Amino acid sequence: MKFGTFLCAAVAAGVLAMPSGPAKAVEKLSLVHPFSNFLIYTKSCKMMVERINKAGAGVVQVAVRGGPEAIKTFQQAPAVRDGVVDMSCVPAAFYASAIPENEAISTSNSSPADVRGNGGMAIIDKLHQKHYKTRYLGWIDSGPGFHIYMAKPPRFKANGLPNFNGVKLRDNPIYGAFFRALGATTHNMGFSAVFSALEKGTINSSAWTSIGLMQLKWDKFLRHRIDPKFYQTDIGVIANAQAWGKLSSKSRAIVTRAIAAYEGESRAARLGEVAGEKAQLIKGGMKMWAIKDGASANYLQVAIDSAYARVAGRLKKRGRPLDSMNKLRKLYQK
Repeated sequence: MKFGTFLCAAVAAGVLAMPSGPAKAVEKLSLVHPFSNFLIYTKSCKMMVERINKAGAGVVQVAVRGGPEAIKTFQQAPAVRDGVVDMSCVPAAFYASAIPENEAISTSNSSPADVRGNGGMAIIDKLHQKHYKTRYLGWIDSGPGFHIYMAKPPRFKANGLPNFNGVKLRDNPIYGAFFRALGATTHNMGFSAVFSALEKGTINSSAWTSIGLMQLKWDKFLRHRIDPKFYQTDIGVIANAQAWGKLSSKSRAIVTRAIAAYEGESRAARLGEVAGEKAQLIKGGMKMWAIKDGASANYLQVAIDSAYARVAGRLKKRGRPLDSMNKLRKLYQK
């Protein structure tokens, strides 16, 4: 073969081997989680990230930046809003002071699939866009409710509702209005301070979900549980609106589909853990106290009504209409 012919062939082969255009860079998002690494809700958030990254290989990836050691628990939602971080798996009640209607999620007795289908989640997303510069992408780990756990056996009033006179009950943005409606004196503190507060006797009662109490080791002090459960875990996935808008439509579709699929997967997993944890708590000596039938319905009604009274109060204070609240109450309650 002549040198000229060889050179032409080599050039042609090189041209054919060259990519048709510049390779597209993988789009990246950062995420923080509000709870410690050992808790099931953190493990679940990371599992969701794994699902997104698997589906988005070569297109979009989410990097976990850390938990409350990176950004403090109650600063995470504002950090997403302000663009300090792109995403978080954070309870909706933790920033309900900014979006009061979020309490529709925590007080819900429905499911993510139902509220996606009936338009409730779309309303929540619009409220996030309008009032918080964020997008509400989904609701994971739904299903388990909350219980009040106590160091001493509960006492009950003549109407069958718990008597919290003299009880030092830990408060939280999710259920504070409910506890006060029951006549409780509360102590507001984050979950990370509870073990020490129980140890010192600063508090002797706290609410937590149907799962995870033993992971926190609170069962060392809290030996009694009040049934039935109230509310529902409200962990949502939020994203900074500007960061979300910069993603390609393909990346947004991948992330959205992965989160929607994980909603059902995580709900089934969490509900499957509830009975097992209850059995372990009983085996460890915890006593379950059921509110009697007639008072039980009243107990749950007070839980819902007190939360929505707080929502209405916050909205009126801001001069905002109650239309979305009223719609969401119907859509998030079966």
